[in-house]
Order: sequence, then C-alpha cells, then structure tokens
Amino acid sequence: MEGKTLTASADEVEAYLRDAVRATWGKSAGSAKPRPKAKVKPAPALKPKPRPKLKVENLLKALPAAKRAEAFTEILAKPGVRIERIVSRGQATPDDAPMVQDSDEWVVLLEGAAGIRVEDSQEAVLGPGDHLWIGRGQKHWVTWTAKDRPSVWLAVHLD
Repeated sequence: MEGKTLTASADEVEAYLRDAVRATWGKSAGSAKPRPKAKVKPAPALKPKPRPKLKVENLLKALPAAKRAEAFTEILAKPGVRIERIVSRGQATPDDAPMVQDSDEWVVLLEGAAGIRVEDSQEAVLGPGDHLWIGRGQKHWVTWTAKDRPSVWLAVHLD
C-alpha cells in the first residue's frame, strides 16, 4: 500500500468504531446459548379450612317446662347480635316492672299464644308467626302467655 494514504475525519473514525463495536456485540450476543428459564415451583397447596359440621336443631323440641319462670336459651351470640329462644307458660310482666332493654329487639312468637303491650300502645294478641319490633329503651310488657301450653318466642337483639 505504498503511496496510498487513508484519510478520515475524527467523526468518521468514531462512527466506524461504533459500528464495529455494535457488530461485535450483536455477533457475540447472538451466538450465546440462551439461558434456561428458571422453573417456577408452584406454591404448596393450602389445606382448606375445616368446615363446621352441620348441626341441625329444632327450636320447638325438648322444651323446658318453664312452669316457675320463663326459660331463656341462647341460640347465637356474635358482636352486635344475640338470638335467644324464650319459653313461657303462664308468665306475665308485672305492671310496675316493665321490660326495658339496651338493644333493639325483634321478636316472633313461634308457638303458643301471648299478649304484649309496648308503651303508648294497646295490647296486641299474638299467635304463631306474629312478630314485632321493640326499639331500644322502649318499655314493654308481656301481659299474658298461654297456661295450657308453652309459648315459644325467638328474640333477636341488635346492639
């Protein structure tokens, strides 16, 4: 190559070198074997929470005698709600001692017969399936319950 000279500007030399580096990188990267992907192990299966056993009970079976006083059976108690069965037989609330509760109450008579009075109202006669709402702090009286058979109530107290 005598007599021939190469001439290039600094920008041309820089561009040449950049292209050469890209070509080398591309060739080397393209020739490398791809890394095997890491196998992801599945998370261990969570054991299902045990389900509670089905327990069927009947509110109208195995009733307490309730001859001396009403019988109260708690059915369910959770924050904000309490459900109870009440069995009466001939009991009544004394006129001078009304019931006043710290919670709202929904009550249904399931069996028997009863009379109930809520303050500022007339007595209501209840039969099976009849229900009513008694507000928190409201005075109320059970005026009578059947003497010849149990009167079974379901009361839901809401705080």
